[in-house]
Amino acid sequence: MVGRFEFMIRYFTVYLFFISILLSQSRVHINDLVQSGEFLLDLNKKPFTGIAYNSSTVSDNKIQESKYLKGLLHGTHKEWWENGSKKLQGRYKSGEKNGRWVGYFENGNIKFETNYKNGIEDGLDTRWHNTGGKHSKGAYQNGKKVGKWNYWDEQGGQIHYVCIETDLGKIMINLFSDIAPMHAESFQIHANTGYFNGTIFHRVVPGFVIQGGDPNTRSSNRRTHGQGGRASAFFGIGDKKDPSTWKIPEEFNSIPHKRGIVSMARGSDVNSAGSQFFICVKDAPNLDGRYTVFGEVIEGMEIVDNIVNSRADLRDNPIERISMEVTICN
Repeated sequence: MVGRFEFMIRYFTVYLFFISILLSQSRVHINDLVQSGEFLLDLNKKPFTGIAYNSSTVSDNKIQESKYLKGLLHGTHKEWWENGSKKLQGRYKSGEKNGRWVGYFENGNIKFETNYKNGIEDGLDTRWHNTGGKHSKGAYQNGKKVGKWNYWDEQGGQIHYVCIETDLGKIMINLFSDIAPMHAESFQIHANTGYFNGTIFHRVVPGFVIQGGDPNTRSSNRRTHGQGGRASAFFGIGDKKDPSTWKIPEEFNSIPHKRGIVSMARGSDVNSAGSQFFICVKDAPNLDGRYTVFGEVIEGMEIVDNIVNSRADLRDNPIERISMEVTICN
């Protein structure tokens, strides 16, 4: 009985020894492998399975380690800064990022947490300043930003800036989230999701306003310009199950329509604002108390002036398309 027990111990010891050898052999420096397209091959040109690592040319410290299965990244991936602190950690599945990925600043503070599905951002995304304060928080769905995103500066103050990029230059807007919260939120969500991208400023009236935000303006059919747009969320007006019907209730306030003010267009019903907005190029007191002011241009009024002076047709629609890309910005 004792002999059999000793035999089992020896067998188990030998088994562990060979397993350790196999594991040690599967840990290979990246320079000893060959990249062929998306596959990593060993020196026999066979798809590599095991752990590949890379070292710093400065300190010789390990700066990266990744698991591979049949030539593709599959499993844990780690990176380190030169000082040895963590830089990045996540997992791959069949060559694509999958699940939660975490990045770090060189000082050790967390930089971001992002979720992936099949290599595409999908789920919550949170980022921080290198001082430790939160920078942004929101969500992705199938690679696109969805819902409401929040941004903060390094002092912890919430950022409500929106940038409108055009061929003529950039316009930066400060949103009045405390004064017109529903209008500011709807505009911010549209900016996050790319709703405005590719649309144009379809109305330019010198001495008065420029107007844009209509998704119909992606089309070259000018007859439909100025007739489209909806709210980005349900604010109590329209059919909750039908986003195309969503509108924003009025949030009239005491801010006057002066040069640089951003206000929301609407129909005859005061509670019919959708996504179309206008920027005043001159003071327009006749609009006060009739349209909802929800922001102000803080940079780029010279761009607004160039846009309003564009050559236009009889419907005040510029002859040359002035398209826009709208994003949240610092």
